[in-house]
Amino acid sequence: MQKRLGLLAAGVFFLQPSCIANAQVPNALERAIEDAQPCRSLKTKVSSFGISVEVGVDKLDSVKIENLQLSVNGNTAEASARGTLACKTSDEALVKGGFSATAEVRLKVDLTTCKMTETSIEIVKTGGRFGDIVKGLETEISGALRRSLERNVAKLCEK
Repeated sequence: MQKRLGLLAAGVFFLQPSCIANAQVPNALERAIEDAQPCRSLKTKVSSFGISVEVGVDKLDSVKIENLQLSVNGNTAEASARGTLACKTSDEALVKGGFSATAEVRLKVDLTTCKMTETSIEIVKTGGRFGDIVKGLETEISGALRRSLERNVAKLCEK
């Protein structure tokens, strides 16, 4: 248990935003989200002049974690975070554009099993050319973020 708490504390340190003057270096949580490539499977239909075209908004543009809070009580860790994910079309796309989605994430982790016991991911704000359709893709976005969180929680608890 002591080792797990030490790993969790180390993980929290690495999950905190880096403060480097005039440079935005992704923190560990932002890199974990980038690694999950949550935009990869996102597709939408766009109609213009009576022609409907499927557009892949499948390229990660940016990830920014605005805040992160973590608490540990016995064998339960709770975390909440707010951040923005932006996805865009490829440069070769016929119809170019993208969206941004700000999400609030809450989770509980059982530190004895290293399993998430509760997860909540809510998209609270959208923007960009395809921002209006993000609510329809919320399940896919949430699923990709959830899988990334599960993998990274498991990494904190290894050995």
